[in-house]
Amino acid sequence: MHTCNWYISSSVSDVLAQVIHDMANALRTHSRDIDLRVISAKDKSIPGIERVKNIFAKKEIWHLFGRAPIWWRIVRLHSRTVHTLLETTNWAGHPSRFFTEGALNGEDVIFPVFDPLSTQSEDVSKAVFVRSHKRKLPEGDYSVMDISEKILRPEALSGVYIADEATPREAMRAGILTMRGLSIASEKSGWLDEILGPDGYFLIKNEEEDLPRIIRQGLADRGRHMAMAARHFLKSRRSHERCTDSLITLYRKVIAK
Repeated sequence: MHTCNWYISSSVSDVLAQVIHDMANALRTHSRDIDLRVISAKDKSIPGIERVKNIFAKKEIWHLFGRAPIWWRIVRLHSRTVHTLLETTNWAGHPSRFFTEGALNGEDVIFPVFDPLSTQSEDVSKAVFVRSHKRKLPEGDYSVMDISEKILRPEALSGVYIADEATPREAMRAGILTMRGLSIASEKSGWLDEILGPDGYFLIKNEEEDLPRIIRQGLADRGRHMAMAARHFLKSRRSHERCTDSLITLYRKVIAK
């Protein structure tokens, strides 16, 4: 049995934190070799004394997600450390990524998981979902829903999400929204290709020309079929088992150093 602490930094968005918790559930379910505890910087229920004790708690692996806190140097004195980041390269442990896209030599890849809805709703109004107003949507007879970071309620959604940009963060958000029922529209994204497949989302090449067609199709059967195909791709390529295998392989490498 190997002991492992995961620390979710305050820099990690709520969306990404949900993915990390889903990964923890996968590891606990599919491996009996890891004694895992997840600690979140945003969890205000942990007493201050316990937080201090955690810093000095020696584990075989401490796995950091996000930016390193000031006290992380103490952890590195007594435990082997793994660090996972989305975009930057300010490493504070053995480097790891969520995507092969953009990964460099020496950076291991771990596979995120996106758990299905815990509740379903059959009567869902279709809408176009956006996270901000960066994109100018064409006029039309359809509802627009503004999604912020606080999108973590489990109810089903229906329609199409227009991604802000092609980034790892948007790919993670798209994975969650796909599991909630939405089809996705984005500029070409290697990160999104890994999550939904190269044909698993509407491709925006020219915003002014493509968005009217994408919205029309996304709110019709084409969008529903694309969302179903994307969920199938996501479940098969980002399964609990594959996530667990990637973590176990990484930890064995770090422990063997």
